[in-house]
Amino acid sequence: MAAFTRLEPDARREEILDAARRVFVRADFATTSMGEIADEAGVTRGLLNHYFGTKRDLYLAVVADVAATLPAMVDTTLGDLPVEEMVDRNCETFLDAVERDRELWGVLIGAEALGRDPEVAAVMDAARDEVIERMARNHAGQDPPEELRMALRVFQGAAERAAAEWLARDRLTREQARAILTGLLLALLRDVAPSVPPAA
Repeated sequence: MAAFTRLEPDARREEILDAARRVFVRADFATTSMGEIADEAGVTRGLLNHYFGTKRDLYLAVVADVAATLPAMVDTTLGDLPVEEMVDRNCETFLDAVERDRELWGVLIGAEALGRDPEVAAVMDAARDEVIERMARNHAGQDPPEELRMALRVFQGAAERAAAEWLARDRLTREQARAILTGLLLALLRDVAPSVPPAA
């Protein structure tokens, strides 16, 4: 175990979260121990329990920390662009983020294995809802229609599946994933959400 150093509580909490994320990337939730995470963080088991309680509490905190990064993948400053360019740029931003943080995506994909846990589902759903709202405002301003939100939920599910097929299963190339996602989103905007101006 690394030598213990005194940190402010927020900094210590972040250090523990980072260590837990690394451990959960290396091993799944079931096989990970709190002792292993304490060693990785360079803290005592007692201090780990003080900050996060149980292993499940710590896992939920890691999932929430990672999920909080999802909305930033949607750039909301592209409103003046043609819809095709906006879609292309945001799909590229999404794929860049997935590629850059593939280990974090491994944590999120692992979280889906616990998707029947209502607390895990609530954390993921809240992050997804914010992604949907940002995308909807991109395409319809401050008062997007409900049919647009529904179409974007369909797209979001496809985007997550494409990320898993690309990174976890190596069944898609990045370019294939990009082509599928941009084509799907443009089709949904045109056909499923007719109140949104169609692509030229």
